Amino acid sequence: MKPGREHVLGSFTLLAVTALLVFLALPSRTPCDPGIQEIPFAVEKHGTIAVEIAGESGRNGIYHIPRGTPLAAFLDMAGITTDGGTGDAKRFGAIQTATTVNLLPMRSGISVETMAADKRLALGIAIDINRASLDDLALVPGIGGKTAERIMEDRRLNGTMRKLEELTRVKGIKEKRLEKFRRYLCIGC
Repeated sequence: MKPGREHVLGSFTLLAVTALLVFLALPSRTPCDPGIQEIPFAVEKHGTIAVEIAGESGRNGIYHIPRGTPLAAFLDMAGITTDGGTGDAKRFGAIQTATTVNLLPMRSGISVETMAADKRLALGIAIDINRASLDDLALVPGIGGKTAERIMEDRRLNGTMRKLEELTRVKGIKEKRLEKFRRYLCIGC
């Protein structure tokens, strides 16, 4: 049986409709809203540190800025003004480590603190073994609740650690296991 003209025309029509549907389903290469501006320092590069903006800024998120950037200059770059410009931010000086900048409601000020351990670890940033809490240590891959308790006990008995190798005095941590922790832990970071 030979396909008739109607069969061929129907097949071409079906093929054309399918191609149109596939074309319409592809994501557009142009942004949907041309008014949205690119956020400065949104990509991590060598020599940058992560800074989180939280609170009432309208620009909340994590930025990667050059280490040592003054807080006031960073807020200017991010397009954030505080009460009286960025004068309140000038008292904080340069940012040297992963930090959370919280813009308090009603323009009542700025708080600056070390970025939370869960966010640091998620971003691949090490946490300070001497400042980490029990819960922070338990977040580190390979350190469970028991090992975190042993590390806290060692810190209580021996004080702060001067080098990561001191972790080997903790029961259950040998050199091989310590090597797995090096990317997640540091001293004074």
